[in-house]
Amino acid sequence: MQDAVSDRAPRPYRKNAPNIVVIVLDDLGFAQAGCFGSDLETPNLDRIAERGIRFTNFHTTAICSPTRACLLTGRNHHRVGMGMLPDLPVNFPGYTGAFPDNAATIAEILKADGYATSAIGKWHLTARDQRATGPYDMWPTGVGFEHYYGFLNGETNQWTPNLIRDQQHTEPPATPDDGYHLDADLADEAIHRLRQWKLHQPDRPFFLWYATAAPHAPHQAPAEWIDRFAGRFDEGWDEWRERTFARQKVMGIVPADAELSARPDWVEAWNDIDSDRQRLYARMMEVYAGFLAHADHHIGRVLDEIEANGQGDDTIVAVISDNGCSAEGGPNGTWNQLRHYVSDIPDDIELELEHYDDLGGHRSSGHYPWGWAFAGNTPFRRWKRYTFEGGVRDPLIVSWPAELGDAAGSIRDHYVHAVDVPITLLELAGLDVPDDVGGIKQISFDGISFSSVLRENDAAPTRREQYYECWGSRAIYADGWKAVTNHVNQLTHAERSLVEGSADFNDDQWLLFHADTDFAEVHDLAEAHPERLDHLVQRWHALAMANQVLPIDDGNHRISHMHTPWLQFRNHYELAPGDKLHEVQAPVWFGGFRMVATFAAPLKSAASGVIAEQGDWNAGWAWFLANGHLTWVLALNGSTYRLSTPIPVGARAVVLDMTARDQAFDLALQTDTGQTGEAEVAVGFPRVFSPDGSFLTVGFGRPFPVCEDYVPPAPAPATLQRLTIDTGPQPEVNFETVLNDVMRHQ
Repeated sequence: MQDAVSDRAPRPYRKNAPNIVVIVLDDLGFAQAGCFGSDLETPNLDRIAERGIRFTNFHTTAICSPTRACLLTGRNHHRVGMGMLPDLPVNFPGYTGAFPDNAATIAEILKADGYATSAIGKWHLTARDQRATGPYDMWPTGVGFEHYYGFLNGETNQWTPNLIRDQQHTEPPATPDDGYHLDADLADEAIHRLRQWKLHQPDRPFFLWYATAAPHAPHQAPAEWIDRFAGRFDEGWDEWRERTFARQKVMGIVPADAELSARPDWVEAWNDIDSDRQRLYARMMEVYAGFLAHADHHIGRVLDEIEANGQGDDTIVAVISDNGCSAEGGPNGTWNQLRHYVSDIPDDIELELEHYDDLGGHRSSGHYPWGWAFAGNTPFRRWKRYTFEGGVRDPLIVSWPAELGDAAGSIRDHYVHAVDVPITLLELAGLDVPDDVGGIKQISFDGISFSSVLRENDAAPTRREQYYECWGSRAIYADGWKAVTNHVNQLTHAERSLVEGSADFNDDQWLLFHADTDFAEVHDLAEAHPERLDHLVQRWHALAMANQVLPIDDGNHRISHMHTPWLQFRNHYELAPGDKLHEVQAPVWFGGFRMVATFAAPLKSAASGVIAEQGDWNAGWAWFLANGHLTWVLALNGSTYRLSTPIPVGARAVVLDMTARDQAFDLALQTDTGQTGEAEVAVGFPRVFSPDGSFLTVGFGRPFPVCEDYVPPAPAPATLQRLTIDTGPQPEVNFETVLNDVMRHQ
């Protein structure tokens, strides 16, 4: 090369491009940040608002995954296959749970421009059957993020999260007893990533997607954060709502002439609630407030790091909530939300009161009552999963001190949607929307940049029309008017039985509101303006056709259309100590099963440890050796059910059979030494143990046990050889065959 001449290589990134941080909060209501009128403590969100611009007319899709799809792709959620949660992807284009190749994310576009990219926190954009070992196309690393640390599901236990690092499942770096909490861990990871970028490529721009799990249930926070709110909510949600509304008017968050939407009959008046339930519900709100304040604190740590690196002024920060407050706790809330996800078990207030002291802590997976969700969305009606404003109108804050500093602390009332955020960020960063990404021609963006609105309050409106569909709830906004259906979400028994409205698409009624003058959807004008309503409804159908919205569903009909090609239903498993099997690929237990544990040497009387475990003390089962006994235990709804016998000394094979009956099951233990045991359990065997999935572990336990008889990780005896699981009805046990198999695996 001594005499050769070469062209100078172009710089791989622009030195003066702004950094971009997108902070996504989960289930934060319109009225729950201090800068939007709340008395909850969010000093770091407020700090961003003081340096930036708040939007009081920002809209989402009413639920997490579809909103995140809009925020990442700049296209309407149905148009990119994320019309619903990816937990149940189906064979219709709007609901596949996967982005098409021709709808690249903002991360891919920024990465191509040389940005360093990292996603941290909740993802919930990966189809359920692809969350164990891929494919990885819809994991963060498959859509433009160079690094990922967080969880793929819709929620996770804050104390013992199911974590992913890049493309590997991993355990938390510390235990709950060591003080571990997910929000602190996510902030630690973000700070580490920021330091690495600053250390190695200090002038390279970065894109950080920071999606905290908070304040989505389970509501869990360190006790000192919860206790600081003691007594703050004793006056109840009605009084809190009135006071918040008054503050919103003073702050200019809502117009001075706005009306407060009426509390519906299915949300109890606080003064009609007995004192025990008032005490319980107030404590649940204290937990939520502590959870949110704790998350805000750790967001502040990330902001501090950016500023300490000298990057604060030239970093665009966008703060977004993905939907309105969640009412999935039902009318009473709960210390253990599993019942509201997977069953119609009636609420038991006495049981809830027994777990009062557990709320927010290690032994709780809680959620507040829907009265607090309704209040958290002040002044609107309804909540998450509905396309009334309470479900779709959410906080948005944008700051960029270097370029938007003149507008610091201001408020905009322009109509903006989540789909508009990516194209706006690209424009602020000096980038055009590319025609192709990675050699693939791209479909058009649906988003419309609102950068002009950021720069000038008097700028013309940018978005004039937007359709909505979430779980069957439908709406359309156009030129200051909004039509919305009265369809009732069918997720929970409480909503199906208590919330007024239609449960049949054929019977749905459309309501009409003049959004420009009726801030909180108080006055239904459908009868006064039938022609306008008809025009909007027809327009909704046209946009639904154009965006792959149809067919729609509000319940379980999608199961018959499920598309989960990577899900393998098996009835035979051979597992070894140390194995950790994702719930998606784990056995289907509720129809009956046989577990056979074999040992390389005879069991001793002092043997101890977990043979297998799934779930924890909130809901789960474990098979273990402890205190001289061999025990199988189920934890469910605050109770435990068990079969326990003295350790079968000398045994090398132990067999547990479960036979399912109607709302009950039988357990039978056998060993090669002839020892037996039986138990009848008067509850149905659960179909799932956790909303976020629970791993089946062999030979060890995860941080929270199923019962107090053992202390995790409680390793099994070194002689545990393997665990064989067969599901469905089982034949008689042939111990000669079992032991011969053991010998072959010595």
